[in-house]
Amino acid sequence: MEQKHKVLKWIVGLALILILSIFIEIERRTGILPASTPTWLIVRVLGIIAYLLLFCGICLGIISGMPIWKGKKGARDLLLSFHFYLNTIGVFVAMLHPLLLIIDPYVPFSWAQLLIPFTAPREPFLYGLGTLTLYGLLFVLLTTDLKKIMPVKLWRSFHLIAYFLFLLALTHGIMGGTDSKNVFIFSMYVVTFLIILTLMIAQIQMASSLKKKALRRSHLSQDSVHH
Repeated sequence: MEQKHKVLKWIVGLALILILSIFIEIERRTGILPASTPTWLIVRVLGIIAYLLLFCGICLGIISGMPIWKGKKGARDLLLSFHFYLNTIGVFVAMLHPLLLIIDPYVPFSWAQLLIPFTAPREPFLYGLGTLTLYGLLFVLLTTDLKKIMPVKLWRSFHLIAYFLFLLALTHGIMGGTDSKNVFIFSMYVVTFLIILTLMIAQIQMASSLKKKALRRSHLSQDSVHH
């Protein structure tokens, strides 16, 4: 993605978050929305959507890193593009996810409680995990946009944080979400975790197999030289 598009993405995304935040603050002060507005349902739906977008993005990231794409740069670049877009949308949806907690009658938050981890009025640890996950995702997204001006090893180290953040999001969703008691939602969390784990194991095994083959070829070539 071109630099100007990256900057535009942040401007548009953060502007939308700011506009919605202002509207929510007006609603908190005036109560312009009907009392029947399903704020808690919207919060949970946005959380699940964000989780699934990030899950799909991580899956594509792992798959694009597999050795099977050697010599297929076009296909790999296409996968990486989808990986990037899904993760970007997922992060911004994750930013929208907690905003309605400010006006939710079930678990009302203050702005400070929403922004400062582990200060929630209910289950502060689990909600704190969600806040830390969001900040971590923003950090990974920002460092990805700055990839070209960073040392490769440093960027890769930052990018690997995404796996840990996925586990935090999974924990937050299962333990902090009231809908995780639903067998279908709970199964979704379990299945997505197993898929990520399987893809990671497959990627590691493929890379290990290639290294072993390269070592064998190296040893064979050395033996042929000596003989």
